[in-house]
Amino acid sequence: DLSQLEYNAPDTTSFRLVQQLYSAHSLLEECLDVIDRDVIDNAGHGVTSAPRPMREGRPIPKAGDKVLCKWGDWQYFDSTILSFDENKLEYYIEWDDQDPTGRHIPIEHLAVNQSPYEDEIGLGSLVLFHQGRYCANAEVGRLAGVRWHQGKITSITSGPDGTKLYSGAHTKSASDGKWVTYKDYEPTFSNYKLEELRCAPNLFDILEQNAAVQNTELNANTQCDVYLSYCPCDSLLDVNAGLAKPPTDTRNYENMTDPLTIKKELESLGYKVLSNIRNRHNRELDLNKIVSCIKNCKVFVCCISDDYAGNDNCRMEMQYAKKTAHKPLIPIIVGDGGWDWQATVVGMLIAGERYIDFKKRDLFEEKFEDLKTQVSNLTDTSEPLESTSAKPKTPENKKKDIFISYCWTNSHLSKENNEIPKLVGNQWNDPRKIKAVLAERYNVWLDIEQLTSGQVTGMFEQITSGLINSKVVCAFVSSQYAKSENCKMEFQFAAKSLKKPFIPICVGEDMAWTESVIGALVMGSGVPIVDMVNVNNDSHLCKKMEEIFERISEFILPVDESETVVGEVVPDSPPPDYQTAIKSRAPRVGDHVISHHFRHAYYTATILSFNKEDMSYHIQWDDGDPSGRNPKYNQVGLNIEPDEDDIGVGEKVFFPQGSYGGTEGNNTGGVRYHEGIVDSVVERSGVKYFSGHHLRGDDDGKWVTYRGYDYYFHEMTVAQLRIAPNAMDALFMP
Repeated sequence: DLSQLEYNAPDTTSFRLVQQLYSAHSLLEECLDVIDRDVIDNAGHGVTSAPRPMREGRPIPKAGDKVLCKWGDWQYFDSTILSFDENKLEYYIEWDDQDPTGRHIPIEHLAVNQSPYEDEIGLGSLVLFHQGRYCANAEVGRLAGVRWHQGKITSITSGPDGTKLYSGAHTKSASDGKWVTYKDYEPTFSNYKLEELRCAPNLFDILEQNAAVQNTELNANTQCDVYLSYCPCDSLLDVNAGLAKPPTDTRNYENMTDPLTIKKELESLGYKVLSNIRNRHNRELDLNKIVSCIKNCKVFVCCISDDYAGNDNCRMEMQYAKKTAHKPLIPIIVGDGGWDWQATVVGMLIAGERYIDFKKRDLFEEKFEDLKTQVSNLTDTSEPLESTSAKPKTPENKKKDIFISYCWTNSHLSKENNEIPKLVGNQWNDPRKIKAVLAERYNVWLDIEQLTSGQVTGMFEQITSGLINSKVVCAFVSSQYAKSENCKMEFQFAAKSLKKPFIPICVGEDMAWTESVIGALVMGSGVPIVDMVNVNNDSHLCKKMEEIFERISEFILPVDESETVVGEVVPDSPPPDYQTAIKSRAPRVGDHVISHHFRHAYYTATILSFNKEDMSYHIQWDDGDPSGRNPKYNQVGLNIEPDEDDIGVGEKVFFPQGSYGGTEGNNTGGVRYHEGIVDSVVERSGVKYFSGHHLRGDDDGKWVTYRGYDYYFHEMTVAQLRIAPNAMDALFMP
């Protein structure tokens, strides 16, 4: 028991020995903790941490939870919550090292001791990171442990395997009273993985549990159609009222759209709109009422800017609305700043979703019409809460003639809207521009017009529905398209699962995509390609549009413009019965599969059930192992030979390598499979051979010391490989 050890030795050698004993004690504690958490599988499945349980929103600290708390000079240490004072918003804790001091912790100085999700950390995020250790102190009865500190993320990079790595710097220094002379102190931290960081809880999540928010009268008073979330410094009205200060003296409010102007216009349509509720006595934000408003609103409109992303209250409102309250969300862009918010948590929360750009005040009327339509679609068909006139009905969700599948990187309009950092292509072969021409004759499905932010069905399900209900797919293929997982999913689902007619339109700057799985599908289909790579003027574009219209007419009959229906399917080519004709890569109940267990190793199993809510399977291992039986949809693959056009350069596959022996009372042994990336495809005597390398390595926690391990796999046939389903296949599974 080192906590009882007293040091009285006069020489430095003995002092070092005592220090080493303290360090050994701390290391032993860590090892015991790992043993408590880990599952040891003697069959060769490896040693791995038990899976973290799923949670709806961010974790809400409660009695008994393991947390990190601030103590003294801006350091954070391990502790356990004993109780919570909802009036003072303060936790009472017990330090894991038995220190008796500093046990009353305000909520802003505490974090649950579990790794966050990716969308909780972006540039500028405050995190806790570990740096340095401390020794036991027998005088105060304190054991040894790890030091944690508050830091700010300054860069996010990707490791060789694609894992996100986070770097940053301490938020506090000696001038703030922080102790900076401890061993191993560095002013910065570099290349931390997500699981090495911690985040403070969302105040709004905690307040939701507060008795005040559960008040019936309060809930009745905070019912509303729209909650408008905005940063006060983006509003000239708030600045003039003394509720905020402009971030710079040169802020151009004259050309900015004021969020309160948007609020006023929505109210003029009869909607009840609430925002930034303040205490009438001290003009401070009434956080309990704000939580209640968000919880009781029909749609959450967030006015995003760089200042909004940097405001803790705004960020927490948005996280609470989307991740905890699960509210339909409409992002609109305001302010006169740049687009730095895209790399923050706020940007990640709406990544891939459509937003409305209100930054240019002279376009207000056009943008407000868009907002009005979205608010109408996302609120129910009853009257607005303060309306005396009829509310416009949601337009019917008509089937579309054409589905546009494209990569944003190839869209000139996407670059003009600051949605992408770099354009590959030009204004004449822009898929969005071509869509506008097609829309003169046909009903056309385009993601930025059809995907509804915050809709419960989710982005994949909306895209899946769009593909199913379309008559023909225009796929704007390019090297960027072939590298995009979402684009690949769309095309494979349309061409292979639904067997939709498709028109490949080549854009971008090269033909490298032909070696990918997209290339294998297109070239193997024999469908002619419309080549638009070198289109660079209006005349050339008109000629190519004539070619595209002619190709579309093979599947959709043109009709008179006066007709109410824009296009009709050619009678001789009726749409297939998707429930019976579908060729899905998604495993169904009873199917034999390759499935992930632990440490990035895969084994054979049988599907028992599928949960569409979290896109996970429940499986039974062939070897009888009782652990790790709930893999995600992309961690399984049908144990059947894929088609050759399912695999190309850059495609992820499962390949066999090594075997393991059985263990009495646990499993019977079998073959190991692993995730790999195909690097090359060669063909000899009509047979294709695929070579590549492991997708995961030791740095990812993969076990690489098994017998037969080789970083590469060489010349395997399609019969030896397996592939995972995509999200659309899994969602569409009956």
